[in-house]
Amino acid sequence: MKNCKRVFMLLCCQMLLCFLCFDITQGFAADAVEAPPLYQTIEGAKAYIVEHQNEDGGWPLIPGEESDVEITAFAIWALIDAGWGTGSRVIRMGVAYLRHAQQDNGSWNSNTAHTTFALIALATAETDADARFKGLRWLKAVQNPNGSWGKKERSRDHILYTAAVLAGFSRLGFKQNFEPISKGADWLAERINSDGGWALQRGMQSDVFLTSWVLQGLAPVYDIDAQIAWLKQLQNDDGGFGRYKNSPSDAEITAVAIMALAAGNDPLNTSRVAINYLTSTRQTDGSFVSNTPIELAEPTANLQSTCFVLIAIHAEKEDDLTE
Repeated sequence: MKNCKRVFMLLCCQMLLCFLCFDITQGFAADAVEAPPLYQTIEGAKAYIVEHQNEDGGWPLIPGEESDVEITAFAIWALIDAGWGTGSRVIRMGVAYLRHAQQDNGSWNSNTAHTTFALIALATAETDADARFKGLRWLKAVQNPNGSWGKKERSRDHILYTAAVLAGFSRLGFKQNFEPISKGADWLAERINSDGGWALQRGMQSDVFLTSWVLQGLAPVYDIDAQIAWLKQLQNDDGGFGRYKNSPSDAEITAVAIMALAAGNDPLNTSRVAINYLTSTRQTDGSFVSNTPIELAEPTANLQSTCFVLIAIHAEKEDDLTE
């Protein structure tokens, strides 16, 4: 009889444990389904980026393609901003890829934008101080006498490359008293269109994407409130931003616009509305579609745009997103 009682009690405990496990599993499933759209967007983008890291540690623009310095820098930047540990294998492999890709002159691909983004990635990963110093020294050396930067050393001045370098310096913590910033900002400020935006050539239609990068570069030096107001006027009814006034909204352009709004400390909820647009356009695999990368002829799911969405979401203070 004693053995029968023990068996009976064991069976009862086992049944109770099964019920508890079932309830917990159901609870987790419900939480997954009911997770807020912003959380799903962040986790989906992180998963998509990590999934498509190449064996060499780098990331491609399109999954399955060869690794690219610029995309690798974006991926490291995005993942760490979203809470990925700097000591994780994913980040360490990405950093190693960038370390090996640096040229003897200190640059990456002798390209000012690629070098800037690689420096942001290494600084965000809190590693490779010597490599960062060499890269910064190269960027300072290739600044044109008028304060601008071109794509490469001794190349013609270019608004987008100048803006990207200055935005990078700001991200790296440099202030107005760093001479390359003040010279570059003055050069950019002189090229504003009469409507308050920027274009590749003065007098052309002002470009939201270009202006958003310019504003990030100018923020440490100039009051950009008026230009932030200009940018907000071009927000579409769906909450996103297109390249030009009345252009269809685009995920990457919206992300870069959010980064500009964050740099300008926009006090209203413009960014939250734009982030809502991004959460509504997320693909089921966590990626984002855009044709903003110049390599793409048509809108395509890609790593660059997905990384920028993640960076943009975390450019806003967490409290601002959860109010």
